[in-house]
Amino acid sequence: MNQRGFIQLPLMAWGAIGAGAIILVLGVSLKIQSARLESCKAEYAAFVATTEALGKAAEKAAKDKEAKDKLAKETADAENARTTASLKSAIAKLRNERSRGRFLPPAATAAASPDRAAFDREELERAIRTLDSEVQGLVDEGSKAVTDLNSAKTWAQQRGQ
Repeated sequence: MNQRGFIQLPLMAWGAIGAGAIILVLGVSLKIQSARLESCKAEYAAFVATTEALGKAAEKAAKDKEAKDKLAKETADAENARTTASLKSAIAKLRNERSRGRFLPPAATAAASPDRAAFDREELERAIRTLDSEVQGLVDEGSKAVTDLNSAKTWAQQRGQ
């Protein structure tokens, strides 16, 4: 035998050793990657569970807030309706009291000629009544707008708390 300091193996043996080394390296790599995959799966499952829990908590909080806002709106609407009804009642009462009398006082009985006044009393009375009803309509609209605005402010303050 002739030794030269290197292991003399046939080429086929060197191929088998190389294939074994490659299989060993691939097996170790497969184990490492499998462990990393399992770790990622566990991390993903924990993330999904946390996200679902946070989502359910946020959904519950949103439903609670929505219910609270709905209750506050219903309360504000009821208060607005009560205030509007009270306002309309007071306006109707005042209007009825005013309509019982005349806008113009009767002509003085001691006047020399009450029919010779510079205006027709009935026509003037009718014109004043028409003006009064139209102005009252504008006042009603303004009062309703003020009531609605006050209700909205109250509702917004309650919602902000």
